[in-house]
Amino acid sequence: MITTIPYMFEKTLKKSPNKKAVFSENDSLTFSQLYKKSLATSNVLKDMNLEKGDRVGICMNKNLDQVIAILGVMYSNAVFVPILPKLKKSNIYHIIKDCGMKILITDSVRVHEVSDYAKQVKLVVGHGQIDGDYPSLVKLRDKISNPKKNFDCIGSDNAAIIYSSGSTGRPKGIVISHRNLFDGARIVSTYLNTTNEDRIAGILSFNFDYGLNQLWQTIYKGASLYLHELFFPNDCFDFLSNKKITALPLMPVIITKMFDEHFYSPNKNHDFSSLKYICTSGGSVTEKMLKNLKKTFSKSKIYLMYGITEAFRSTYLPPDQIDKRPTSIGKAIPDVEIYVLDNNYNICPPGVPGELVHRGGCITKGYWNAPEKTSEAFKEIPLFPGEKVFFSGDLVKTDEEGHLYFISRKDSMIKTYGYRVSPTEIEEEACKHKKIVATVAFGITNPEIGEDIALAYTTIDRKQIDKNILTNYLKKALPDYMVPSHILHMRDFPTTGNQGKINRIDVESIVKKELGLQDRLGE
Repeated sequence: MITTIPYMFEKTLKKSPNKKAVFSENDSLTFSQLYKKSLATSNVLKDMNLEKGDRVGICMNKNLDQVIAILGVMYSNAVFVPILPKLKKSNIYHIIKDCGMKILITDSVRVHEVSDYAKQVKLVVGHGQIDGDYPSLVKLRDKISNPKKNFDCIGSDNAAIIYSSGSTGRPKGIVISHRNLFDGARIVSTYLNTTNEDRIAGILSFNFDYGLNQLWQTIYKGASLYLHELFFPNDCFDFLSNKKITALPLMPVIITKMFDEHFYSPNKNHDFSSLKYICTSGGSVTEKMLKNLKKTFSKSKIYLMYGITEAFRSTYLPPDQIDKRPTSIGKAIPDVEIYVLDNNYNICPPGVPGELVHRGGCITKGYWNAPEKTSEAFKEIPLFPGEKVFFSGDLVKTDEEGHLYFISRKDSMIKTYGYRVSPTEIEEEACKHKKIVATVAFGITNPEIGEDIALAYTTIDRKQIDKNILTNYLKKALPDYMVPSHILHMRDFPTTGNQGKINRIDVESIVKKELGLQDRLGE
């Protein structure tokens, strides 16, 4: 079986060339139009001396041109690197430098923001009009009437590098093959029963594997993808009703935004009878969230899913199990086995915490330029000789029937607003302040967004820095979702025994007590 995105695209193209593939607010593309524009884009990139395996960044808002750019990079045999438009310059530069990026496709809104990097990477405008020295991908591709196909990748070739915050304090790149993307579309569409008649809501960003999978499922099954940017809840519900959406992928933070009491007002004229299913990933779904979903979309099935970029999707809880065990992350997805292992790689009995280990489909190729980190997470162990399995870093346990329950991260990663955030990155930026000596950042459970971020710090003169001044200082260096919600000054940090290291557990306890904080476990 050939396992590349372009191969499955062309199979669908033969069946449904004139079917609408992707819709935006004011425009749409058939599979045939999308194919032609993607090939033309690949031809333009080839003319820029792009070679097989070169990395191409895509830093754009969600629109048809972003979809074309992603597929165009693929058809040029290159590797696409999605970049969140809201990232700070320093992190964008880190990604450009770390992956050895050759071309950065951006839009007219932010091309000047990244113009400082023109010496490190070739800048191309992939959406919008601009006067200046930067080539317009749209103008160049639309001049090509008969684009040529140059694709010659196989399933094991690199297709993408997705950057995620790591414990070292800087985003690390996860290397994803064509087969990984293909398997993700094949497996997820199997248990969600996606068909060519589905109208999939494209609310999620294409900068993450979960959001991208909606595009791959669309191509794999010949469905239709409807792009929508969630700003106000009522607009979103209008969109779902008017477009007769059948598949609604969400994240907990989006559910919270959809049902925000300050902006949401139920409309009896909305018709959600077409909506077959809702699926969620990216954090735990609270009882309140489930209640709102069930009340509003009473005829729709709800699938709770657990995943991590390094293996895309590991488990899901089917709709008939939600009322029985709403806090479970379910069981392994098709073509995957999940194990709960202790530190000696033994299988943990029911109720005993251990690390979630993923075996089978969707395991990615490791971390870009990080062999040590790759060997720590992607291992060959005696239980599975001759193959690599992925160690997620998540502590879980099973019940007597084999259903899995998430406990916490083995490390200190914070999950907030759908992002995995490294405390180290926050701490390093805070420590750049001339008065700050040491810092400790950590998460406090808040089901509405995943976790709130708290920061404790000490200073040279042992005096407190004005909270607003410190917050504004951090906002200059960090994305908004990484700026701490809770900040506490401490004269000194407690230390551990004779090692003299900061006792992070004690610091967290002191901060929670001093600020009157506790984990918010939902309603």
